[in-house]
Amino acid sequence: MGIDYDAAFESVVQRPWTELPQEQQDAAVLSDRQGQLAADEPDAYALHDTLNYQRGHADVFREVYKSALHVPPAKGQRLLVVDIGAGAATVAVAINEALGRKALRRIDYLAFDPNQMMQELGERVLSRLDAGFRSAVYIESLDAINFTNSDRLLFTFSYVSHQKAVSPADIDQWANLIGQAVGRSDHAVELLYTTASNIHSIEPKIPMLGQRLDQAGFKRQIEAIRVRVPRRFPEPDSSDGRVQWKPSPRLWQVEAERWVLRP
Repeated sequence: MGIDYDAAFESVVQRPWTELPQEQQDAAVLSDRQGQLAADEPDAYALHDTLNYQRGHADVFREVYKSALHVPPAKGQRLLVVDIGAGAATVAVAINEALGRKALRRIDYLAFDPNQMMQELGERVLSRLDAGFRSAVYIESLDAINFTNSDRLLFTFSYVSHQKAVSPADIDQWANLIGQAVGRSDHAVELLYTTASNIHSIEPKIPMLGQRLDQAGFKRQIEAIRVRVPRRFPEPDSSDGRVQWKPSPRLWQVEAERWVLRP
């Protein structure tokens, strides 16, 4: 696999969390946000969410990626993965765990997250891991993306659909960006998303994105993906500073799709 996620998690997430002042930890725990994170939230909130959700969300995306009809890049191909709402590089962790080293060296991973602390955590995760990608960087703006140097394109959204902070303007920007990619690519453009299937109080954003793309006249082939992934969280009192994952009989309630987009 080539990476030691647990070691990266311990140094980038677990240890900094334990070093936070107790009042910051308490504020993050008692905020009861259930993973909702705006761009201007306190740094402790981003650290708390990465601590509690990244391992599980990476597990889900890994299994979805492996189950989807997506074909990893072949010899001589370059795949650009554009990870929107990337958090702390969760999709990078998942793809690394799903693929071998040869395929990883054909992938450029490009991440964007509007929360500055999440971006910093993601950069540290990528730096700490031997992830094996051809390149792996965060960008400050989606406007900075250049589609001309890749053979294939994959847009990813890991647990972004129910984020309250996502605005209609954000969805329009995503649709315009993906539309540009479809228009410029010689291959079909793919999109892969994961989200919770048991959230009904928040209107999901990814279906809105699909409507925008349909209205723009793009052809969208949809593959629904079913996975069974056990939930796991870090034990609160891991021994010797080493993370231990608490298994759970419960499964993640997952909604996931792969879209193939053509002009």
